[in-house]
Amino acid sequence: MTNPLMSRVMNRTFKFLFTLLLALPLSLTTNVALAAQKNVWPKWTVHSPQSTDTISHQEWQTFLDECVTTNQEGINLIDYPHLTEAELDTLQNYINRLSQIDITKYNRNEQLAYWINLYNALTVQIVADYYPVDSIQEVNISPGVFTVGPWGANLLTINHTQLSLSDIQNRIIRPIWNDPRVLYALNDGSIGSANISKEAYQGRSINKQLNKAAKDYINSLRGMQIIEGNLVLSKTFDWYKDDFGQTTQDLIHHLSHFAKKPLRRKLERINTINSYTYNWHLNTTING
Repeated sequence: MTNPLMSRVMNRTFKFLFTLLLALPLSLTTNVALAAQKNVWPKWTVHSPQSTDTISHQEWQTFLDECVTTNQEGINLIDYPHLTEAELDTLQNYINRLSQIDITKYNRNEQLAYWINLYNALTVQIVADYYPVDSIQEVNISPGVFTVGPWGANLLTINHTQLSLSDIQNRIIRPIWNDPRVLYALNDGSIGSANISKEAYQGRSINKQLNKAAKDYINSLRGMQIIEGNLVLSKTFDWYKDDFGQTTQDLIHHLSHFAKKPLRRKLERINTINSYTYNWHLNTTING
């Protein structure tokens, strides 16, 4: 027989936990979604090491040339308020073409450029579909009661398989390449993120481009600041801390590798991270 007192206690406990979950900050729930553990999807590990074939990203480059500007702080912004039907068609045509490619027939560098460009193009497209919004977090189309943002929603089908932004980032790019520099190439639609590159990633120049992305972000105020000896980092380095090594010193070593000399000298005296920060406002130009 069920104990009435125990039942009342359990009911009150359940109601309390449910209320607590509803009260979770939007940024906290999104952080959990973004910081998913790497979990390799074996299907996408297939590649052709000897292949010299290349993938054209011309439509994406055309869109970037026409729709991305850089503000005084060095942040690349998408001109969402003034996107034209022709520009949106260019974006859609690019995504459609990439979804028809058999990516297993290309070498690793071509594959990586493909996935990075596709991720960024999908992010821009999903924001454009729901614009105006103040933050990509408001594009609440992911499945699940307590999820926010678009990262868990299936957005396209490749090789008869549905994929989400989270799949591309956490089940393909991060676990297959195991290269922390990719985090500086993937743009999540926010001011706090690494810049969306104004140049489409290319397999032939992917390493040079990733190094540039890392240097640009780490040496920006969005990536890292040292204020009176206190190290303040982008929340990116907390969400994906395992990608940078096992210890704080591993992360600081990584930062030092890409930091410019004045910043690198300051890092030599740092052995702890004091705080993290992130700006979730949309990386958009201002209407008018």
